[in-house]
Amino acid sequence: MNSNNQLVTIWMFTGMLAGLAIGCFAGISQGKMGTSMCLGLVLGMIVGIVIGTAVKNFKTKK
Repeated sequence: MNSNNQLVTIWMFTGMLAGLAIGCFAGISQGKMGTSMCLGLVLGMIVGIVIGTAVKNFKTKK
């Protein structure tokens, strides 16, 4: 695995953790913890992959 793929993976996991935390907070406030955490995990992973790919493409253009 080269460093560009590691960067995408790191951003993916960061997005997953942030989405999980936001989903947990939203779930506690709404009383639907499981659904909110699941949605936060999936959306956070997608956002993390997008950000990681954008950063990777930006680094390779330099």
